[in-house]
Amino acid sequence: PDGNVVVKSLSSDKNETVDKANESESDDMEENMKESTTLKVDTLSFDPSETIAEVMLNGVNRAVQVGIEDNTGLFTIKMYGAKVDVLIMSPAEYELSTHMIEPTAVDTSDLLLSPMPGTLVSYSVEEGDYVVEGQELCIVEAMKMQNILRSSRSGVIGKCVGVVGSSVRADEIILEFLSEEEENEFQEKQKESLD
Repeated sequence: PDGNVVVKSLSSDKNETVDKANESESDDMEENMKESTTLKVDTLSFDPSETIAEVMLNGVNRAVQVGIEDNTGLFTIKMYGAKVDVLIMSPAEYELSTHMIEPTAVDTSDLLLSPMPGTLVSYSVEEGDYVVEGQELCIVEAMKMQNILRSSRSGVIGKCVGVVGSSVRADEIILEFLSEEEENEFQEKQKESLD
């Protein structure tokens, strides 16, 4: 009952295994997973239209709360306060997934990306401008509708990458913010020029 339950995969095989991370003094999940034990899933009764699944773990019947499947196929499972995202796959899907390369996470927090294909109509800011969260940055026209793109954070505009009047693809970089280090240097230079 204690610890987080992480499901590797679920299949029609009645003897599927589930890793259960033991509680330890460390909050690091990766470290906890090194000290895991294996539980045996004897039976699983799950109807996707219901929010409760009945599961037999090592001979003990348990009720697990199952959330609605999201657009990526993940279910959120809750049991004894633990909340885990689970992807249910067939045995063949699971076997193929073990050969997939994990995608690398790309940090786009310093970028404004076009949310759709269209035409960059205008900029409302220039390089070096300080903007606040929610401030209008530019306009992209798509299907004869002008879409105002707003800042998702406060910061200084580093570079306007897109050319006004040109076409932009979805997820194409329109403008870049200065990183925190660059922003600090920029503000110091501005203070020096005022003195």
